[in-house]
Amino acid sequence: MRINRWRILGTRIAGFLRLRARDADLNDEMRAHLEMAAEENRRRGMSAEEARYAARREFGGVDQVKEAYRERRGLPAIETLLQDLRFGLRALRKNPGFTTVAVLTLALGIGANTAIFSVVDAVLIRALPFPAADRMVWVNAKFPLGDTAMVSPPDFADYRAETRSFDQFAAMGFLASSANLTGSDKPEQVLTNIASWNFFDALGMRPMLGRSFVPDDEHVEFPQVGILGHGIWVRHFGSDPAIVGRKISLDGRPVTVVGVLPADVPLLSEAEVWTPAPMLNTGMRNRQSHFLVVVARLRSGVSMGQAQSDLDAIAHRLAATYPETNKSWSLRMQTLREVTLGSVRPALLVLLCAVGLLLLVACSNVANLLLARAESRRREIAVRGALGASRWRLVQQTLTESMLLSLGGGALGVLAAVWGVHGLRLLAPADLPRLDQVAVDGSVLVFTLALSVITGLVFGLAPALQVSKVSIEETFREAGRATARVTRRRAANALVVGEIAMSLCLLAGGGLLLRSFWKLAHTDTGFRADHVITAKISLPTAVYGDASKRVTFFRQLEEKVKSLPGVQAAGAISELPLNGEYGDSFFTVDGRAYPPPPNQYDDADLRQVTPGYLAAMRIPLLSGRWFDDRDTANEASVIAVNQAFARRFFPGRNPMGSYLRVGGSESAREIVAVVGTIQHYSMGEDPRPEMYIPLAQSKQNRMSLVVRAAADPRHLATALQDVVSSIDKDLPLSAIRSMDDVVSASIAEPRFSAQLLGLFAALALVLAAVGLYGLIAYTVTQQTREIGIRMALGAATRDISRMVLGRGLRLTLLGLAIGLGATLALTRLLQGLLFGVTATDPVTLVAVCVVLVGVAMVACWLPARRAMRVDPMVALRHE
Repeated sequence: MRINRWRILGTRIAGFLRLRARDADLNDEMRAHLEMAAEENRRRGMSAEEARYAARREFGGVDQVKEAYRERRGLPAIETLLQDLRFGLRALRKNPGFTTVAVLTLALGIGANTAIFSVVDAVLIRALPFPAADRMVWVNAKFPLGDTAMVSPPDFADYRAETRSFDQFAAMGFLASSANLTGSDKPEQVLTNIASWNFFDALGMRPMLGRSFVPDDEHVEFPQVGILGHGIWVRHFGSDPAIVGRKISLDGRPVTVVGVLPADVPLLSEAEVWTPAPMLNTGMRNRQSHFLVVVARLRSGVSMGQAQSDLDAIAHRLAATYPETNKSWSLRMQTLREVTLGSVRPALLVLLCAVGLLLLVACSNVANLLLARAESRRREIAVRGALGASRWRLVQQTLTESMLLSLGGGALGVLAAVWGVHGLRLLAPADLPRLDQVAVDGSVLVFTLALSVITGLVFGLAPALQVSKVSIEETFREAGRATARVTRRRAANALVVGEIAMSLCLLAGGGLLLRSFWKLAHTDTGFRADHVITAKISLPTAVYGDASKRVTFFRQLEEKVKSLPGVQAAGAISELPLNGEYGDSFFTVDGRAYPPPPNQYDDADLRQVTPGYLAAMRIPLLSGRWFDDRDTANEASVIAVNQAFARRFFPGRNPMGSYLRVGGSESAREIVAVVGTIQHYSMGEDPRPEMYIPLAQSKQNRMSLVVRAAADPRHLATALQDVVSSIDKDLPLSAIRSMDDVVSASIAEPRFSAQLLGLFAALALVLAAVGLYGLIAYTVTQQTREIGIRMALGAATRDISRMVLGRGLRLTLLGLAIGLGATLALTRLLQGLLFGVTATDPVTLVAVCVVLVGVAMVACWLPARRAMRVDPMVALRHE
């Protein structure tokens, strides 16, 4: 045992002596190189002490040279990597300014990419929240006038009975409707929808309490049972586990709760209470009433093409059986993902490309910093090479430092992304699918890690290649340094030109979207949204089934609301403009064949209104008279049309006095007014023909109240509810908001895209300006001696300024030339997102070019100003 201890001690002593010998060799070699560098510094005019000090700084100190010596020992790969990491951390720690700027720049680019990817991941990449979602399809009807029509209940029942291509063939109402939930101390207006008995089976959703619908639930005239969404079960019923079997009142009709869903139905509907489709109801037996959409699940092994052929065969049989209603009608299938997420895909992909460009600009900036830093470390690198470091080891060390920077930027970028995701939720439109699921989670962190690694390779490659080309012999010669500076300057110039080109692409895209949004926001809606407050109200059919009661209620409501202080006008309409509400009907002009041949009728939007609506919305009356209290159910039927209707269906003549038969009615309605055309569906679409009929001559019981006030209308919210309660205490109001908010929400998606792309473009512009400033400033520093000689030979300060600014202008113009070609190609991808602006809009392109040149010249002027102040005598002693 004692012998072994002595052997171990002897081994350690021998190892220590060998290390001392190697360190002695190292010190000899290091001293030789230090003396060479000090001698050269003395030739420049430095004192002996200054020369030695400068030489040690150029080599980076003793530690760096020792690291190079140890590289010759052939360390294992893991030890080599750890050595590179330690050395890289020390090097970055000794340059805190450089490290801070590089990490913050990368954090900006990586953080923006992480934030946007978190949205893309949640909205576009993740699977739909349904089992076997890849086999789920959306089915709607198509006919000669369009391919986005709904399906009539009788047609749906026939397709469901005959098709053999689907495991489940289910349907729901196209839009959720309002209903009054009463029976408690506080009535509440909730969103309800009808669904076929197998709807939740098709979605793969099982109630957490109770049961789903069964076939017998459909065989009624009015729904008898209902299923609660999870949200209303928690909010209104306090998560009562005994809710199953209890009766609730929807619009005055009793409904027995048979189940509670584990979550509200995602993506497809906002309904809070679901009732089975009452297939025996009169309204459900009309083949001309199309208001259902189909959600189906393909059988395993059945392709979309095979299923479509199956549906086409059924459509052919129905057309032969019911030619009056089904001739030329069929069904069209789309994947459920395409329907639910397809509308937001282009905007999100554009934003993802934009942050990718922003990251490339950031990478170019950091690569330029590393190139400048590599130039200052040439002596250190030469010593490492002289002591045996291979070219690959030098590249590996440089890439390791780049990786450390990128990983540091990635870590800081994740923190920025967490904050950015919160901001995105505030900016994003409320109807963005799965917005509540946007978060920096595990998949996003994996993306950030991969992006950080790739980023480190991208911006570290150019400096690493430059390091690998360092010539040991030329490093200590002036000519070698001059050649290296030229090489570095060319690489830096290329990076700055690339930055400018990419910045132009972002600026052009952001400019186009901002200009498009400005035009969209300033589109004439045809009505005045200011000082208007709106609210939804629904009259239960069980109580207000008689038309006279509905008319009396809304007449009293208008009169009482108008009497409120500050109210100028009040009215109501069945579908509020720009609120995503639809309603249309076919019609024929009186005097033409009636009924018209199948599929040869005309179609227009249909609205039911009260007399005060036109004044409340300030829609102009172009000709004729507007409705008043004389237009009752007992008087002659009347109708008003908008200007778009008159131009389309009565070209070149006045429609006043003509008659229309609407919705298959035997009685004709006289056109008594032509009103202004408004934007109803969206600000970016061409206005559609519209028809207006008096509420007193219709059966509508769900309306949107519209009230115009002299000042801010939001203070009227409580007063409006009090007015309604004074007429009927069981009637609640819902969706109370200003019309300005309605209009703003209708353009939320283009505003979101324009704001984000504009922000990314501004950041890219700043980074490009900083990169150009850094390059010109570095060039001025390197050319101090040249500038001094020029000034000593008589060059004026304006000549020096012109030289510096000219260099920056040449780089900027070259970047613009390259970027303009890329911009003309890339901005075409934005065409579907633009309104009133072409993808090659010359005004926008010229404006962003001018802005970019202006910012670039400001960035160049600062180092030019410093160059003009150079003292020739000091400059001649430089280096």
